[in-house]
Amino acid sequence: MKKNESFFKFEISQTTKVLLYKISKGDGKRWDVEYDANGKPAFLRETGHPENFVAVKVFPNVIHFTTVRGYVYLVEDKKGDGANVTFHGPVNALLTQSLMPRMTYIRKTLVGMCSDMSDYVSIAEFMAKREERHNGEPNPQDKHGWRVNMKFDNELVPWLPAFEGEMRSKRQKKQRTGKFARK
Repeated sequence: MKKNESFFKFEISQTTKVLLYKISKGDGKRWDVEYDANGKPAFLRETGHPENFVAVKVFPNVIHFTTVRGYVYLVEDKKGDGANVTFHGPVNALLTQSLMPRMTYIRKTLVGMCSDMSDYVSIAEFMAKREERHNGEPNPQDKHGWRVNMKFDNELVPWLPAFEGEMRSKRQKKQRTGKFARK
């Protein structure tokens, strides 16, 4: 049986130019940047963990990211401000990579599609189809879905199990260490 692949689209408030700035100048402690012969970012490597990397291809008004797990983000500028993002990978991996530049999601723009669907549908319809495929059984990865849900303004709440851990205060967030620490 062929495995279904998932694709998502959403909008962000940043342009590719802003994301490139964040990669090359901003938040530099988060990753090390390796440049190609033309001076464009080619790889992002997690500081302290060089085995974790994101391949970056830069074109005019387009950035193509491929994570170490093979998930793909295609960021394309819109007319005016912001960009459209297409993601190829599981819903639980959306925007969770610590190596990706921080992107600011524009509310209610998230849509999804599986390889057996003809077009993108609302996230509600996508998640209902996903639940149907799993015969109502929870997806084991969904226990981590709260991380994705927060980045998408809690639009995934109806389809994810309740968060069972403690939410961190702003002070605790600043004191985080390890892979997901923000410095």
